[in-house]
Amino acid sequence: MIPWPIALLTLFYGALAAASAATVWKIAIGLTDRPISWPLAWLAASVGLMCGLPLLKPWARQLAIAGSWMLVATTLAIAGLLARADRPIAALGATLGCTIHLIVIRYLGRPSVKVHFH
Repeated sequence: MIPWPIALLTLFYGALAAASAATVWKIAIGLTDRPISWPLAWLAASVGLMCGLPLLKPWARQLAIAGSWMLVATTLAIAGLLARADRPIAALGATLGCTIHLIVIRYLGRPSVKVHFH
């Protein structure tokens, strides 16, 4: 049986996969003119996590930790841009949003959770 925090994390990465797939689709049909590399990378990582976490694969735990670190960096970059745009409340909200990703990193690093990923 999958622990419920891992199931919720799988749902989160499923939502990220859906958003990334929508962005890749918009780029593919020409609605958006931007590079496809980052949305495609997020799509691949999210789909991998969406499949690997419920199967309790060790590589999925490591990928989830790396993905959470990337989301922390992205969220802090957005917070910096919001602070530069004189939107301090939004920047504070984005900065506080990093705590979710840091909690995920801490949870996946627990020895009791590592036991599930054999």
